[in-house]
Amino acid sequence: MSVLENFKLEDLKTMTIPELEELAKEIRTLIINTVSQNGGHLSSNLGVVELTIALHKVFNSPYDKLIFDVSHQTYAHKILTGRANQFSTLRQYGGLSGFARRSESIHDVYEAGHSSTALSAAIGYSIARETGEFEIGDPVAIVGDASFSNGLTFEALNFLGNNPYHKVIIIVNDNEMSISHNVGALSKVFNKIRIRKSYKWFSKVTPRFLRKLTLRVKESVKSYVFGKSIFDALGFKYFAGIDGNNFKELIKYLTYAKESKESIVLHIKTTKGKGYLPAEKDKVGIWHGVGPFDVESGTFKNKKEADEALFGEAVANTVLELAYSDSKIYAITPAMVIGSGLYNFSKELPNQLIDVGIAEENAVVMAAGMAQAGLKPAVFIYSTFLQRAYDQISHDVARTNSHVVFYIDRAGLVDDDGETHQGIYDIAFLRSIPGIVIIMPKDYAEMQAMVSYATYSLTGPVAIRYPKIKIKMDSNQKTEPIVLGKWEVLIPHSKKVVISYGPNLLEIKELIEKNQLDVGLINARFINPLDEELLQELAKNEIDIITYEEVIYNGSLGNHILEFANLRKFNINVEVMSLPDTYVEHGKVSVLKKVYNLSMDDLLNKIRSK
Repeated sequence: MSVLENFKLEDLKTMTIPELEELAKEIRTLIINTVSQNGGHLSSNLGVVELTIALHKVFNSPYDKLIFDVSHQTYAHKILTGRANQFSTLRQYGGLSGFARRSESIHDVYEAGHSSTALSAAIGYSIARETGEFEIGDPVAIVGDASFSNGLTFEALNFLGNNPYHKVIIIVNDNEMSISHNVGALSKVFNKIRIRKSYKWFSKVTPRFLRKLTLRVKESVKSYVFGKSIFDALGFKYFAGIDGNNFKELIKYLTYAKESKESIVLHIKTTKGKGYLPAEKDKVGIWHGVGPFDVESGTFKNKKEADEALFGEAVANTVLELAYSDSKIYAITPAMVIGSGLYNFSKELPNQLIDVGIAEENAVVMAAGMAQAGLKPAVFIYSTFLQRAYDQISHDVARTNSHVVFYIDRAGLVDDDGETHQGIYDIAFLRSIPGIVIIMPKDYAEMQAMVSYATYSLTGPVAIRYPKIKIKMDSNQKTEPIVLGKWEVLIPHSKKVVISYGPNLLEIKELIEKNQLDVGLINARFINPLDEELLQELAKNEIDIITYEEVIYNGSLGNHILEFANLRKFNINVEVMSLPDTYVEHGKVSVLKKVYNLSMDDLLNKIRSK
């Protein structure tokens, strides 16, 4: 009989170790089978199954607050907390989110999709508990080792070290690899700690009388073997070398942490991808976030054709081609080498690639310094992660007019990941920054032209945005020369015109030609600055405008055009098709476009109704 069948969270309290191991096996099977159909974060979730079960066995959720950093590794948590029967809906519109979500369950006490928030949130719960006004148990922050390269985690550690009366249990989930390989001095610290097993062996074979030496000598031996950690330096009780896939060991240390009156750090070593061999063998990060795949063979179902590439890969390889002959070009990424398509760059020109780890702010300020020194930094970053560096873009790059090119992947609506990962806000916050140029290519040829133009013809900050889609790498494509602030007329206009940008233009052009619509089409390749001359011409000829965009209305191109028309007192009719000013849930892009009235059918009806 299945252990998961009729399972209730309270059953964990009485389950034996063999029963827990069987439960872990079933959870892994469910995760693998579901992700193989729906896509999702696989390796990280497989690695924390035993840890998640042990946490729920020792602690009492939701009274005790289990706060998962990023929360992309909460699949086992969802299954244990009453959502096993819904798990097949993972990442589907109307189904379970791929991240913790407060509206889904009382056990999802804190939701996030970005790194390094868990420890600060846990401190917040600890402060609230100390008021005595709330029913709150122990706040437990489950933090990946890669998150300790982020400043937000450092800030929280510093606060907690200086205020030790706020009890927080910190679980360092160490799997030796984040989205990309961990980088920096902290990674080396964790590597030293991984040899702790040899230290344990040393202590076991040491005569009893030596083990009774003073604490100072003991600490000296520890420091000699693997050095002091940042946790020791800040005064935390710190335990390392804990096997994160061993129930007996996990339960022992978690119980000790629960009974302690002060903050404790448990450094737990887990095996990323455990239980699925292709993911276990992955040392690059391919199995971190995946699309549908065949479980038996480990092959992905959505294969690219020979002449296709993900847009991000095509962009990165174009920058690589320039970098071959220009040693001043440096690619910078915050732990997204694979996700941003930089794998070839990392192999071909490793000395011109800098992975700063999960530290977006550092990446941007570093790029500002490099640009001011005469280099040509290219910052590769997802739209959703660029938000974290807004101040640095404004204060350090744009204010000083530093020539940094931002390559913004996952722009627009994104499949499956939902509210925290939608790339629909970057135009709004970037357009508020004086002097920044924002462009978006519609196809491979225009992208290549824009990369070259941004690198060699512009002198200040540039943002090139593109979606997570496959594109044809057609070397026979033609594109008009890029001129600052000038748009491209794809279909001549008569009395009405659609203005858009990016790959959506290809679909819109097909819609117009297929339905023989009497409407023009303009490629607003420069989202900022506007093509004021063309807009004046449209206003003069009383051309009705429809703008079509996968961004929120506030700050959109359509909104910008309306502001421009109002400022110049143009009598021009502009209808804006965009997303509402909200947070957009998870689901396939095609589904979300229907939900938010942005499908091609919606555009067709809008054109015909004008």
